[in-house]
Amino acid sequence: MTTSTAKATLAVFAPGTHTAMDGRTITFTPENCIDLANSYDPSVSEAPFVIGHPSLTAPAYGWAERLEFRDGIVYAAPRQVNPAFAEAFNAGSYKKRSLSIYQPDSPGNPKPGHYYARHVGFLGAVPPGVKGLPDAQFAEASGDNGPLEFALPWEADNLASLFQSIRDWVIQETTIEQADSIIPQWRIQSILDSATDERKSISPLAYAEENNVDPNQTPTVTAEELARRETALAEREEKLRKDEEAAKLRDAKVRRDAVVSYADGLVKAGSILPRQKNTVVEVLLSLDTTPLSFADGDATVNKTPEELLRDVLSQKPKVMDFSEKTGTADAPVDFADASALATAAQNYQAEQAKQGRTISMTDAVNHVKKGAQQ
Repeated sequence: MTTSTAKATLAVFAPGTHTAMDGRTITFTPENCIDLANSYDPSVSEAPFVIGHPSLTAPAYGWAERLEFRDGIVYAAPRQVNPAFAEAFNAGSYKKRSLSIYQPDSPGNPKPGHYYARHVGFLGAVPPGVKGLPDAQFAEASGDNGPLEFALPWEADNLASLFQSIRDWVIQETTIEQADSIIPQWRIQSILDSATDERKSISPLAYAEENNVDPNQTPTVTAEELARRETALAEREEKLRKDEEAAKLRDAKVRRDAVVSYADGLVKAGSILPRQKNTVVEVLLSLDTTPLSFADGDATVNKTPEELLRDVLSQKPKVMDFSEKTGTADAPVDFADASALATAAQNYQAEQAKQGRTISMTDAVNHVKKGAQQ
């Protein structure tokens, strides 16, 4: 077998403390990773490229020609990669890689006493079935001595998807402000951006020409299946966008209704004029929701601009008393009304005439005015 001298480009593992997919926690030192790379010999046991972590009967979509440890990462050199699988990988259908490793004392380890690569699993999709092949099962060791299967910790797509689902649920159950306080959208985006930067540092998966591919290893991912997955992903993203937009509109309406109700209360209390209501509503809605903190005498105030303005408006003196007043029988005559003054003077003249006294209108008016001032 001819061995290529080209640099291995597919990152599959790194030193550190990792949790295997069955829950076991193992610490790998750089020396362990060097041993993993140096002990690999495809002439003894070649690690296949598979989808997921399948049984031994699953088809191989390519092979690891050799392993290299450099710059703190274990890389694999791909060989005889199925063209359709390579196209799907480069299109982003299998974004996460997971390495299955024999421990030094694992039964079935091709090189006992050393860590050895068992297979490289690609996660993110399910391969089509291979028609016409009967199923078979082979016993393999499990438990503490069984092979270790690791997913690369710095592949963050699934983590970002998990956080996005939690954020969407919080928006549906509460408000977008509550979601922002728990899982801000910018934090999820930063995870996706870091994953994108990491993928840019990995070269596209090269594949062999058709005449170099093992005819017995020809499972394919059809263009129709890839298109269907891309359509489903686009539909999900569009639904999330619409749900978030609907949540924003719903929250905005709830807030506006609350502010309008508050402004109506100010009008009824006489704190603002009716024509000032719309202005108060729009100003309150435009204010930032970030709290302000400042000293007020010996106390520290920590309120949003909206809360502060509400306090000021609620404490304003009345600008006008809109309540109706009902007069009483003993209420004095309003002598600003000439008709009322004349009537009172005439009544006084009549009373004096009954007593035999004649009073002029001028004297009667002066008498009425004088009596009102006492």
